[in-house]
Parts: sequence; C-alpha cells; structure tokens
Amino acid sequence: MVDAKEEKTSEDDVQEESLSVAKERLELELREEKADTQRRMAWTAMVSMLVFTIVLFSPLVSDARVSALADLLGLFYVAQASVVGAYMGITAWMSKK
Repeated sequence: MVDAKEEKTSEDDVQEESLSVAKERLELELREEKADTQRRMAWTAMVSMLVFTIVLFSPLVSDARVSALADLLGLFYVAQASVVGAYMGITAWMSKK
C-alpha cells in the first residue's frame, strides 16, 4: 500500500517534470522567434539594397545628387551588407554547433 507521503512525492515529481517541459518549450519558442526576426532583418537588408540600387539608376535621381551623396551611399551598402553577412555567418556557425 502506498502511503500519503510517497503519493505526494510522486505528484511533486510529475509537476516538476511538467514544469521543466514547459520551460524547454518556452526556450525553444523564444529561439525560433529570434531566428525568424534575424531572418526577416537579413531579407529586409538585401531587399533594401536592391531597391536602393534600382532607384539610384532610375531617372528619378539626378547624377549630381548621386555624386553629392556618394559617401553616404557607400556607408549604406556596407552597413546593409554587414547585416546580411553577420546573419549568414552566425547561421553557419550555429549549424556546426
């Protein structure tokens, strides 16, 4: 016959396991949400570079304005490429882990 103390201990063990499963599930969901956010950020950076390039080569922007903003445009491309490169590098590094 099982006494009350052993029954309480087994109930506590079940609750503890349930709590640890819930924590693991929450951690997994947070990691997945972080990965989705990083992926969207990298795609946004790539698309913005493409759109920006198309706009620069269209007749909407004059050559004088492009020349005046040349330094700023270079920084924009470097920053966006850094975001994409960091995402790709970290993704590759994490897949090896």
